[in-house]
Parts: sequence; structure tokens; C-alpha cells
Amino acid sequence: MNLDTTNRWLTLVANIGVLAGIIFLGYELQQNTVATRVEAASNFNSSFSDIELFIAGNPEFAELLTKGREGTKLNGSDQLRLWVFYNQVLRQWQFTHYQYVSDVFDEENWQAQRAFMLAVMSSDIGLLDHWRQTRSQYNPDFNTVIELLVDELKDQH
Repeated sequence: MNLDTTNRWLTLVANIGVLAGIIFLGYELQQNTVATRVEAASNFNSSFSDIELFIAGNPEFAELLTKGREGTKLNGSDQLRLWVFYNQVLRQWQFTHYQYVSDVFDEENWQAQRAFMLAVMSSDIGLLDHWRQTRSQYNPDFNTVIELLVDELKDQH
């Protein structure tokens, strides 16, 4: 009987240890999720800060972007520069959307980003034209997001 009691106590202690380990693992997973979301938001902000600082620090490119935003016809090299720039912007937006649907980018940050995308698209004819020409290069789910934003723009005008 003594051996049986000892085995029961050892089993109880082992089960409590397993339970404590599971609880600790759950806590660690939650902390990892928070850290991943913070890192995603930080990377997003850093990426767009780099773009904004590039535009602010490069008057020539700022002028070129202004022409693109207005839909001005551009020469070949200027058109290529904007093409590459617009690709970068759309890829970053697509990646942000991917992070959102993967639960890495939270709802509040996504809604803020979506509002930003709508604001940019409402004032950048060149970006909209570029997306229309290259939409096959982007994820269908992301294209749906952009199409919904375009529809919102139509409703605003």
C-alpha cells in the first residue's frame, strides 16, 4: 500500500508539472505573438518612413512623383523610376495585407493602413494606373482589397 500511495503522489506531482509547463507554454506563445505583432508594426513603419524620407530628401524625385500623381505623361526613364517606385509601394501594401490576414498585423493597424492607402490612392492617378496595368502580379486577395478601395473612391466622387 505504501508503494501504491507513493506512485499516486509521484503521478500527481508529475501531472501538476505537466500542467504548469502547459500554462507556461501558453504564456510564452502569447508573449511571442505580441512580440511578433510589435515587430511587424515596427518593420512596416520603418519601411514607409524610409520611402517618405527618400521623397522628402530628394526634390527631383518629389517633382517626378508629383507629375505621376497628376497623371502627367513622362519620358522613358522617369516612367521607369515611377514604375519601380509604385511596384515597391504596392508590394509593401500587399505584404502588410498578408500580415493582416495571417494575424500578425492587428485590426487597428490594418484599418489605419487601409485608410492611408485610400488617401494615397485618392490623390495619385499614376499609382492607380500602375495598379490597373500590373494587377496580375499581385495576390488575388490583395487585388480585391484594392478594388474595394477603388469602389470607395468612386462613391466619394
